[in-house]
Amino acid sequence: MNKGFTVVEIVVVLRSAQNLSLNLRKAENNALSSKVFKDSKVPCGWGVHFNGVDSTSYAIFADTTIAQNCFGRNYKMDSGEELETVNLEAGVKIKSINNNILDINISDVVFTPPAPLVRFTSFYGGQDGSNTINIILVNKNSSTRTITINKTGFISSP
Repeated sequence: MNKGFTVVEIVVVLRSAQNLSLNLRKAENNALSSKVFKDSKVPCGWGVHFNGVDSTSYAIFADTTIAQNCFGRNYKMDSGEELETVNLEAGVKIKSINNNILDINISDVVFTPPAPLVRFTSFYGGQDGSNTINIILVNKNSSTRTITINKTGFISSP
């Protein structure tokens, strides 16, 4: 049995990582341009929600709140905030989403205007104060690609 990677396997995970990077940038651009969401509401930010380790999809969402000044927002996806669900390429899944310090899994990355401040929310609901998180995608043959996001809005391209 061949234990190497084929070019196709590497390209598939690379393409998924590039698409995820582009969708993170899409959420960031939506926040910076104050893109309107559904019923003519300007959200307090835009983000990407991850369903956890081993998931094969993620969602782009608008972080909305009832208060006009964005007071009381929770920096995570709630019911009715999803813009779209994005499926990863076949055979690719999320291996980890963490800050590399405490290994806390991150569920949401939210971009907040006007300065592109980035908030990371853990699956436990609290804000993660780390400066950088890594999202690692893996295919069935263990080929991986890592996307790094920092608090200032920098998103690495794989």
